[in-house]
Amino acid sequence: MSKIKIVTDSAAHVANADIRAYNIYVLNPPILIDGRVFGYVNKISSEKFLQLFDSGKNKPVIGDISVADLTETYNKLGEDGSQILSIHLSDKMSSSYNNAKTAASKSTTDVTVLNSQVTAAGLAYQVLKAAKMIKEGKIIKDILPELAKVRDNTRIFFSVRNNQQIVNNRIITKLQGFLGKHANTAYMLAFKGNDFRLVAHGSKDESLNEFWKTQIAHMHDECIVQLSILHSGTSTRAQFLRSMLTEEFPFVPISVVPTNPEMTTFIGRNSTGVTYLLG
Repeated sequence: MSKIKIVTDSAAHVANADIRAYNIYVLNPPILIDGRVFGYVNKISSEKFLQLFDSGKNKPVIGDISVADLTETYNKLGEDGSQILSIHLSDKMSSSYNNAKTAASKSTTDVTVLNSQVTAAGLAYQVLKAAKMIKEGKIIKDILPELAKVRDNTRIFFSVRNNQQIVNNRIITKLQGFLGKHANTAYMLAFKGNDFRLVAHGSKDESLNEFWKTQIAHMHDECIVQLSILHSGTSTRAQFLRSMLTEEFPFVPISVVPTNPEMTTFIGRNSTGVTYLLG
């Protein structure tokens, strides 16, 4: 039986200990400022990237991993006869899935490419599920349906205070952004069906708290097995959510971590994401 190796994006919120334990290959895209390479995602902390994000007039962007580089990566990883399972951030947020599909068609290695259709924490759920199944000796044909179940059982929400990045990424219109900025509006976004949707907006924390009161009532009817809180900036809001969710769901493991550069460039500064997995 061929060995299976996992390749995924740096956007996946997988702990370094798990990356080492399961020998996961994490891609390392460049950070670009004014079209020039400033550094690489895997070589910069979330906190340092936020400083960079705040410091200049022109915001840093995350560059692509080229088809040629991906093809070379697949060929090298497959030199020992291994198969590759390449799991990527939603194609609504990154070009990595489409580039990986092209690279897989050019590679001499047997590569299966998967669009996770989720954001960073949700991607980690799928990557770790695949890693554990591989360790159990499962084959790719058995793994893919289980990853689809994980995807369908993942719920994703983002609260956004500074709307510039969600305007730039066309999640809301320029007119909505202009009016919202002057009205001091906060936004609650859901990521469902491989796309963002606006589910609530209003005056800063008050509107977001009202959303969570309703959402938590709904969550009590669900079987939640894991919960992740990500933040791009100060952790005050994230810690508030953690306290609230811990009180409501005391037996569910909850992690709070700074989000990665990919998510920061997409949803902007001082945003908070809540992702949870149903059992």
